[in-house]
Amino acid sequence: MEENRGNNNLRIAINTLVADLCIFKIAFKRLWYNITNIVKCINWHKAKNITGTAWFKWTLAAFAVLFAILLLAKGCSATDNSISIGTDGNGHIAVTKGFSTRIPCPAKAHRISNVNYTKEFNDLNDTHIAVAEKIGVKPIQSREDAANASRTLVDISSSDAYMVDDLTHSIPFLIPEGAELLRKIGENFQDSLLMKHMSPHKVIVTSVLRTKDDVKKLRKRNTNSSENSVHCYGTTIDITYKRFLSENGEVIDSHGKLKQVLGEVLRDLKKEGCCYVKHEKKQACFHITVRKVPK
Repeated sequence: MEENRGNNNLRIAINTLVADLCIFKIAFKRLWYNITNIVKCINWHKAKNITGTAWFKWTLAAFAVLFAILLLAKGCSATDNSISIGTDGNGHIAVTKGFSTRIPCPAKAHRISNVNYTKEFNDLNDTHIAVAEKIGVKPIQSREDAANASRTLVDISSSDAYMVDDLTHSIPFLIPEGAELLRKIGENFQDSLLMKHMSPHKVIVTSVLRTKDDVKKLRKRNTNSSENSVHCYGTTIDITYKRFLSENGEVIDSHGKLKQVLGEVLRDLKKEGCCYVKHEKKQACFHITVRKVPK
């Protein structure tokens, strides 16, 4: 018993040391980057001969160093753009996530790549239906029947990774694989925003599981909607690309870049074979059906 306790304490101590080294490495890289920028800034002023007096030079340097220290303190603190590392009860390294990611913000912003929505996301309804019928629940008649579905359904209420919109023609349930895919989409989206030095936002889910009654009501309003909707299988979600939830809790209209970042995330998951995606222009959403649980 004593030997096991000692081994566990040793493992915790080693993991804690590794975590501290990770934080130190991130902090050192950030400090070195800021000091380099300070030197470049001072040298530029010298070259342009606009520093004037020695007093101005030292004042500029002092403010620059202070700014670097503030950035370093922000980078090492547990804020939305920082990493928070500790150990759990089993001695394993644990990373905490909040509204946005807790991965370290890179010194240089990653570029947003162009995504051809029509070319990348053109999976037809028959393709979605085929996998939905294979892994999803059997279509249910009413919302009351959701508790007795042929497979376990997961409640996907709003979370740190995404926001569920006010649903009018669906209910917030997915099969476990679909719930995991949605979580992955939300987290990858927030991680990608951080890597590109963009402010945190959440994706907004606009449609999930539909019952036969929901489909019937929807077809009265939209005659183009399919009677055999893929949403009936608990495998499919719609995520709007026109609206996102900002970090201050406001729903904002997309400025285009947020849609591009979301497109990158979905493209990568699609390439991994995790989902099928259809770019819906009329509904202004990405129509996503899970294929397998993402890694």
